[in-house]
Amino acid sequence: MPTVAELEAALRESRAEVERCRLLLEQHANERLELAAQQKKFASMLSHEFRTPLSTIDGAVQRLEMTGAHHDEGTRKRYRKIQVAVDRMLAMLDEYLSPERMASIGRTRQPDEISPAALLESVVEQARSRRNPVSLRVIGLPQWMRCDPAGIRLCIEILLDNAIKYTEANSPIELLGKMAMEGGVEFLVRDYGRGIPEAELARVFDKSFRGSNAAGIPGSGLGLYMARSVLDVHGGTVSARNVSESGTEFRIWLPVAAASGKSLARAGGNSDNSLDTS
Repeated sequence: MPTVAELEAALRESRAEVERCRLLLEQHANERLELAAQQKKFASMLSHEFRTPLSTIDGAVQRLEMTGAHHDEGTRKRYRKIQVAVDRMLAMLDEYLSPERMASIGRTRQPDEISPAALLESVVEQARSRRNPVSLRVIGLPQWMRCDPAGIRLCIEILLDNAIKYTEANSPIELLGKMAMEGGVEFLVRDYGRGIPEAELARVFDKSFRGSNAAGIPGSGLGLYMARSVLDVHGGTVSARNVSESGTEFRIWLPVAAASGKSLARAGGNSDNSLDTS
């Protein structure tokens, strides 16, 4: 039978453990508040950085359409194409990158599911409308993946857009989707451009950072930062490396679990399935 001293010691230890739990809960709550504040700041920054130039473009295109009645049909088609692109970006800001949506993503993972292969095909098709050659390979991806489809699509589009902007017009771009060696899925965007200066590789995902090779290329330095932020709330990562032969490879990794139920993806079909389009 325990003595009074032993009972008092056990009581003190229990109280100490309760205090440690309280402190951990308090720390967790503070971290969540800090994350929410960062997300609101991020969304506000995006709204300012993107809406200002988009509004300028929108107004300029409207004026051109109003005063360009004498322009040929090809020119008017280009005006409409620019207007559609502006409307798409503004809708993305309203529907996906609003402070409320960012906060929601930070709290809970969205219940949406999408076929990763279909997502990659759609993104590549859009990229090819801007420039060829863009090739796609899909190897053994799960049939379904649970994520925020608009967010993951945006991340891949940012990487492809980056590759298009920083390579020659006839230089190939490759997108590969497959299961990662460490588990999960990975999407690799490979270009054959000049690469990123080694001293700048660690900074390419920093907010507003533009590399020394960005002179004369339009941009705000927010695309890669935005991609990393979206992947962070999915529990994923994005990284970049220079390939020894030439060019750069960006890698998106997402923690897709093998089991069903609460997993991020639901495997289906033949895991050896592969798709190669170019």
